[in-house]
Amino acid sequence: MPIQIREFAEQVLYGNTLEEKLAFPREEIVDTQPGAALVGAVELNRPAHLKLRTEDARSNSPSNAKLIDERERGRLLHFFCNHELLATELMALALLRFPDAPASFRQGLLETLKEEQIHTQLYLHRMKQCGVEFGELPLSDYFWRSVSTMEDPLDYVTRLSLTFEQANLDYAREYGAIFETVGDSATAGILDRIYRDEIGHVGFGLRWFRQWKARGKSDWEAFKERLVFPMSPARAKGNQFNAEGRSEAGLDESFISDLRLFSQSRGRTPRVYWFNPNAERYAAQNTAQPLTTAASNLGDDLSFLPAYLAKKDDVLIVSESPSKAFLQRIQKCGFTIPEIIAANTQSGQPKAPDIKRKLNGLRPWAWTPDSISFFEKLLPKVTHSFDAKSLWTEFARSLFSKETSAAWARQITPDPPVDDWMAPRAIYGRPVRDYQELTAARNAFNELGYADLAIKAPFGSAANGNRILRAEEALSSRLKKWIETLWDTQQSVIVEPWLDRVFDFSVQFEYSAKIAKVIGFTQIANNARGQIHGVITNGFCKGASNEITRFLFESIRGRPRAYTWYENTLAPQIAAQLAQSNYNGPFGVDAFVYRDPDNQLRLKPIVELNPRYTMGRVGLELGKRNAPSSMGFLQILSRSQIKKNGVQRFSEYAAKLETEHPVVLTSEAKPKIVSGSLPLVDPTLAQDFLAVYHVRERFADLPI
Repeated sequence: MPIQIREFAEQVLYGNTLEEKLAFPREEIVDTQPGAALVGAVELNRPAHLKLRTEDARSNSPSNAKLIDERERGRLLHFFCNHELLATELMALALLRFPDAPASFRQGLLETLKEEQIHTQLYLHRMKQCGVEFGELPLSDYFWRSVSTMEDPLDYVTRLSLTFEQANLDYAREYGAIFETVGDSATAGILDRIYRDEIGHVGFGLRWFRQWKARGKSDWEAFKERLVFPMSPARAKGNQFNAEGRSEAGLDESFISDLRLFSQSRGRTPRVYWFNPNAERYAAQNTAQPLTTAASNLGDDLSFLPAYLAKKDDVLIVSESPSKAFLQRIQKCGFTIPEIIAANTQSGQPKAPDIKRKLNGLRPWAWTPDSISFFEKLLPKVTHSFDAKSLWTEFARSLFSKETSAAWARQITPDPPVDDWMAPRAIYGRPVRDYQELTAARNAFNELGYADLAIKAPFGSAANGNRILRAEEALSSRLKKWIETLWDTQQSVIVEPWLDRVFDFSVQFEYSAKIAKVIGFTQIANNARGQIHGVITNGFCKGASNEITRFLFESIRGRPRAYTWYENTLAPQIAAQLAQSNYNGPFGVDAFVYRDPDNQLRLKPIVELNPRYTMGRVGLELGKRNAPSSMGFLQILSRSQIKKNGVQRFSEYAAKLETEHPVVLTSEAKPKIVSGSLPLVDPTLAQDFLAVYHVRERFADLPI
């Protein structure tokens, strides 16, 4: 006697035993009495030992390294088996929820359900051979929570077929290869069969998705719109993206490339990054009032740069979304791409777009009045609450001033210095507020043997606020006007000796929970005026003389000199100072080695304090993508600089780089950059500035 599809689906969904859930009828299955639609929340019925937990049990699955052990392989199969059983149950639920769906859809769903039953049985058998019983480990209900609320057949194919089953195109092939590697060909064979079946399942869902999606929408647009957070396209892919399987399932090239690039948190609460590079200017004016167009262009052109600081589950707010071609090239080089949200930051006082979920933190380039205003609406969504007003105080503002940098340096420098390799206290800058003080400072430094002076704006960055006053040189009218403007706007200028610097570098700290931790050193390439020319990555002393290398790395109590002083002396000082504030985050310190009037090398350990991200910090992250034998150079180019290369637009310059210095990678699977030059921001969007990364196998070949 025939059995109705409805009866069979009820058996699977409400069965009290695993045997009931996995038994496929031998009788003919008909669909003449589909019954009324099952509505409302449904509680999944399972045997007691197979009850689901509300938390995601993924963390209980073993790492790949442990899979050489048979029981550990059984534990992983336990995780997979639960997914297959849940897929079976969800397909039964879909048959009961949508009795009016087209007959061919329901028949196809029935055939898919039968294959999921077989997959579950295959896992059960192999898992038992590995010494693991189904139900002895926690079982996650994530799939059930994500799909069981489906409201129509389009929801079903979007969530299950095109999301979770599509992700299995990656996982089944990836783990099949892993099991083969550890010598478990039996399990590898099971995963290969499941992989082939999943191609058909995704193809089945895709055909109906295309029939039911909104007219005028591409597959990708409709797919993205149909998923509601926390579901997102990020759930439709695994660790190793399998374009071939997706193409075989019928997905088009455009959809596949868009999915490959897509990023959004799959559970981890994200941090939100935003590039606001004019920290010192906002600190100087002490308000969030918008700056000039030229200043804002820097932030717009380089708004993608924090992508190299973020993780793939984080969010990056940019002025304009980069092109797919640019993102594909960056991804091909091994860089992860965070979730990208475009916001109009080019008019008036920009505001962050609303992000409708909890956030782990906000990470502007700098916490200054503009970023506090920008993130105002997102502050309540941060999981650990903090008072935005306490982020900008007079103390916080002072950290951006070179007057504070000099004061810190004097404070921690003994007089006379205990170590003959340290700069003496007397060479640090002093604030001057009128011409009388300027003359006195000039005379004092001349008596110490320093003829040339550096005059600096208290709030200035990248040496753009610096002027050099040479020995016996009178103050020009232009220099006087510049100084007097600073006295009017910033109340002082900083005067210090112009030193014979021979090696510039920066030290990157991360301050959190009242601890300042050194996370890396980067060499800085500066021009003759002390303006930053670029950052050298993963080659701290590359290009330096043996004398300078010995000076920096000569051991003190078994540790290199540079690391010892910054970790043991400066890090606790930074922590003690920042304990006065509500600040947590990056902190950079610029420094250099110079020759004193007696031609001796000395270290000026603090040139500037940077309570923010720096290009040196970006350089540290970029260096992780270099091949071990290669080194890199991060460069920020202006439009006038590229014109010297005979091109007018940044897109032309990028094309020229690609021709003259194509990127060479170690491999496609786990790429590292061996050599080549590539833009770090989309050159088709850049107006005035372009970030470029050059990687070479020899230091001498870097364009420094």
